[in-house]
Amino acid sequence: MLRPLLLAALAALALATGATAQDAPAPPPPVEVVATDPPAARWYAGVDVLWLARDYPTDALLAQTVNANASTMFRAVPIPGAPVLTLGGVSDTAAQPGLRATVGFRVADRTSFELGYFGLQQWTGSASIFGQDPPFVNSPYMGSAIIYGNKSFDTSMTARYASQIHSAEVNLRRAFDLGNWTGSALGGFRYFNLSEQFSLTGMQTFPNVPEGPPPASQTIREQTRVTADNNLFGAQIGAELGRAFLDDRVSLAVNGKAGIFANSANQFTANGASLPDGSGTSVVAAGRGRTDVAGLYEGGVATTVRVTSRVTVRAGYQVLFVQGLALAPTQLAQTGTAIRDSFV
Repeated sequence: MLRPLLLAALAALALATGATAQDAPAPPPPVEVVATDPPAARWYAGVDVLWLARDYPTDALLAQTVNANASTMFRAVPIPGAPVLTLGGVSDTAAQPGLRATVGFRVADRTSFELGYFGLQQWTGSASIFGQDPPFVNSPYMGSAIIYGNKSFDTSMTARYASQIHSAEVNLRRAFDLGNWTGSALGGFRYFNLSEQFSLTGMQTFPNVPEGPPPASQTIREQTRVTADNNLFGAQIGAELGRAFLDDRVSLAVNGKAGIFANSANQFTANGASLPDGSGTSVVAAGRGRTDVAGLYEGGVATTVRVTSRVTVRAGYQVLFVQGLALAPTQLAQTGTAIRDSFV
């Protein structure tokens, strides 16, 4: 009896198994795994408007009000408390607007190339002091056209200053995470240009020249004019560190750059005197160029507010310090000496 029971049990098991296999749904097809490509490289750009103010390193006396009488005919005697003309009065002008533009190309997840430019600022300033014969106006840099021993002008003295900057750079930037902060480091090449123009103009009126009918006087115009150009080329490194707040709607960032550059600088200085119609012009001019080492350091802090997913607004404060420059006012030649052809 044991064997038939065993066969029956096996048959029942087979039927049950067959029924189960017949009623079960077909297995799903295998899922194909497709490898995805890394994020495609993308372009990005940004534009800032910068108001940049010049802070000239030193001040200097350009002209002062002096007196002359019988005992001081051949000497310029300063008048205490009288008007003076200083370099700071024309060079330290208000902040001027300029443009900063950045274009980048992301070559990997955290690596990108960037092109940057800032500049277009134009600083100009002028100031004058006046004489009345007497008092006169005297400058250590003017007076070669004056026949009197005090080398002073009886009409006026005017100083004019202008400068412009341009900066272009190309960098490789690498992003990283630092806890709750995000940052980036960069290295690249930078070109920086500072151009300055400076002039001093004195006006002297001589009575009864030429003789005869009016005009009964003639005005002599003497001017010393200086231009200086600085062209800096070199490598730089930098970094930026920032953190987002309020669900990434507001962020704070600090940045800095530093570089050592070769400064190819040149200057041209001219001194001349002429009548108002341009006749009788005499000019002495000299110039020189040379290359020295210069340093450029830049840093700032900025706050960014995200308005929409594609629009952000940023405001901050930026500082730029450049050393090793040839500045136009330092090229002025002293009255009575040949115009020097070297930088001070």
